[in-house]
Amino acid sequence: MRLLVTRPEPDASLTAAKLRVVGHEVMVEPLLTVTFNEAPADTPDPAALLITSQNAARAIARWPQMTDWLDKPVFAAGPATARAVTALGFSYVHAGAGGAGSLADMVIAWQPKNAGPLVYPAARDRAGELVGGLTALGYDVRMVEAYRADPARRFRPEIREAFATGSIDGVLIYSDRTAKAFLAVAAADAITETLARPDYFVISERVAETVRTVGARLHVAASPDEDSLLALIPAPS
Repeated sequence: MRLLVTRPEPDASLTAAKLRVVGHEVMVEPLLTVTFNEAPADTPDPAALLITSQNAARAIARWPQMTDWLDKPVFAAGPATARAVTALGFSYVHAGAGGAGSLADMVIAWQPKNAGPLVYPAARDRAGELVGGLTALGYDVRMVEAYRADPARRFRPEIREAFATGSIDGVLIYSDRTAKAFLAVAAADAITETLARPDYFVISERVAETVRTVGARLHVAASPDEDSLLALIPAPS
């Protein structure tokens, strides 16, 4: 299959490499560009950390104070995020099944409410369910804006041409923000009518709801992680 990977770098290239190894042809078009903020100066000493993405792990890797926190428990949203945190040297990493709901469930199961602040390095644009839900239950959540993901404005010419000629067999979409950026860029490039041709491999039902508007064939991962998403893609014949 000729596949289009839309996630930000460096993850887009890592995914592309996995797909090429098994014989797929891959085009990479990151629709979000991640920029990391400076390390915060006044973050409290955490009782635990809440890490919802690999980019959040990359963000705190830039913070000098992180080395003082390696013995703190970390609640990671999914297995890939947990691996990224473990690679930074943290000793006590709890891996969820994926998504903010899974992470919140782990916190409730393992972290006492009165243990102290939960430091949450977050994206600028984010859903509010994690902070709101845990705060309502009595947890002291300290959100720090650690990075932002800015959407692309246009496709590269070769991507527009590939959609126009119907030469893209499948599109991989890993987040709802990416899905919305994808639709916005397609509208800006006036190629919306070509979007129904490929299959779409998406990481969750929430993403599927956004992509469903193009009228294409949708394949939704059984759980919100890359292994489950890649399992949807047929092996090259």
